[in-house]
Amino acid sequence: MKTLTVDDRQRVRLPQAQPGQVFAYEPDADGSIKLVPVNAKRSPKRILARLIERDGGVFFEVPKGYKLDPEAIGKAVAEERASRA
Repeated sequence: MKTLTVDDRQRVRLPQAQPGQVFAYEPDADGSIKLVPVNAKRSPKRILARLIERDGGVFFEVPKGYKLDPEAIGKAVAEERASRA
């Protein structure tokens, strides 16, 4: 049986756990604790784009492998404006 020790901040290090991984816990009547991994909602990744001039206009240049959804951009801008009103 492997053992784990709680540090002075009530933390336990699980060797197989990934940084930022979330667990739900259930204490049992016999004193044992059951840990269950939880899929936490992750915030969308921020994409840094460059502004470039081409053919007399200014455009965003997005890194390869990323795709922008124009409808999602419009929705995000509308939400931002509404939150400022």
